Amino acid sequence: MPSNIEVQTSSLRRVPEEIRRFGEFCRSRGIDAIHTHMSSAHAFGALLRMFYRVPCVATTHSLNYQLHWFVNDRVICHNEESMRFMHNWNRVARRKLRQVPAFVDESYLEPAAEAPASTRCRLGIAKDRLMLVTIGNVERRKGVHDIVQAMPQVLQAGLDVCLLVAGWFHSAGYRAEVEERARALGVAERVTWLTRISDADIVHVLRAADLYVQASHVETGPLVVLEAMAIGLPVVGTVCGSMPDFIVPGLTGELVPPGKPAALGEAIVRALRDPERRRGMGREGRKRFASQFSAEVNIPKIEAILAEAAGRA
Repeated sequence: MPSNIEVQTSSLRRVPEEIRRFGEFCRSRGIDAIHTHMSSAHAFGALLRMFYRVPCVATTHSLNYQLHWFVNDRVICHNEESMRFMHNWNRVARRKLRQVPAFVDESYLEPAAEAPASTRCRLGIAKDRLMLVTIGNVERRKGVHDIVQAMPQVLQAGLDVCLLVAGWFHSAGYRAEVEERARALGVAERVTWLTRISDADIVHVLRAADLYVQASHVETGPLVVLEAMAIGLPVVGTVCGSMPDFIVPGLTGELVPPGKPAALGEAIVRALRDPERRRGMGREGRKRFASQFSAEVNIPKIEAILAEAAGRA
């Protein structure tokens, strides 16, 4: 942690003594603005704005109906869908809304010590087999079952593929359901599960993969898609959340409607069938990430919005 950054902890409990403690801290330090993320922090920040007049900027990461949003001085949304939701449902005035895309700091994505071939060996994946990867919370809305459902179609196209599902398993029932479906389709031996992953694991598996697949039914701005693009992987995604902003069909990957395994299978085949085209999409995705979704491009936008809220723009 840089020496000029002070850490002040809070329980974020919405009780008078904690609001008072943190409000007085903001006053004593002359805090110009606060920036909140996630539900507990959003509600806490709104109370600081109401009772201590601390300018507040909140970034939305989900589409939830919550009464506190309109209190903020500025609300940052990742895409047009989120902008509409915040105005229509949470009654945030349009003059307070600002759009900044989801972005990642790619510094932690530098080439890992483990070579891609070593990662594949560790995971038991043959070096010549095409490797699909999906990463995130393993739950129904992420559409992992759609990827499994699409695999026989990809195999029938003559492509020797496997799927690595990596992430955080919040529903044992859903995983069991997906595993049962994989067995019924005869692809269970081609599906590998990797639990409790770290940032290093993410870098390893993305660099070892041939294609990233995000088959979500509901999304906002999945950062792992940007991580895949930053590394130079083509991406097959669904038309939801920010993915239509991230992915240019036919140039950096493919887009399909959510919940349509047949269309997903066709898109995976298109992305994998021509190795040179696949590598070219990865290169274009990397360029698109650098020009639109990197920290270097987007942090100045956040700084400008904070300055607006503080009355210094």
